Amino acid sequence: MVNIYSQNQKDAKRQSIMDAAIQLFKNQSFSNITMKKIADTAGISKGTIFHYFQTKEDLFMSVLLENYYQFFSNMMLELNEYHRITKDEYIKIMVNQTSTLITKHDVLVRLNTIRGPILEGKANMDETVKKRNQLYSISKKLGQLLSDKTSGLLTQQQFSHILIIQSGIISGLMNMASLTRFNHTDLGIDYPDFEINLESEAKQQMRFYLTKYLEEIKDNG
Repeated sequence: MVNIYSQNQKDAKRQSIMDAAIQLFKNQSFSNITMKKIADTAGISKGTIFHYFQTKEDLFMSVLLENYYQFFSNMMLELNEYHRITKDEYIKIMVNQTSTLITKHDVLVRLNTIRGPILEGKANMDETVKKRNQLYSISKKLGQLLSDKTSGLLTQQQFSHILIIQSGIISGLMNMASLTRFNHTDLGIDYPDFEINLESEAKQQMRFYLTKYLEEIKDNG
């Protein structure tokens, strides 16, 4: 007898697979995670995963793009609480959001560092583009909301572009913050000049970038 699942049940199963992948990725490198490990963590058969994701790269690409979409959605909800946002408040919001990404969404930040060199190699291009289009759409809505709330401090496009800059700052620093570790193993080597406090330095870079960027925009009319 064929089991027929409702859409809600299918969505829940798909989410449980993604949650299992996230759980493993928090403590392991991408290369050490197998579909079998994900299946065991989710409490399902390995074959079940392939009903939802063609490859491991597809699975993690979905985790990255869908959770970034949710992050932007949550940010919009928070911004809607403001009647108006000043320049200084905007800088503070973005610095705080930078901290939130690092402390509460570290999986997204780590996945972003392997998106191009690893995930895109075996991820389904059509599905990736579809989700990327959705992410682009909500980033434009977020940018427009910021433009409206700040009374045109920047254009929608400029606000949306800053979201990518934010991601780039965090990913770049994270990539260079692990020189005393190799594949999640502490090397026991001291590189004081190479040490990076990811959260504090990413916040500092975000604040500095926005302050100078907004000054240049103002100076250029």
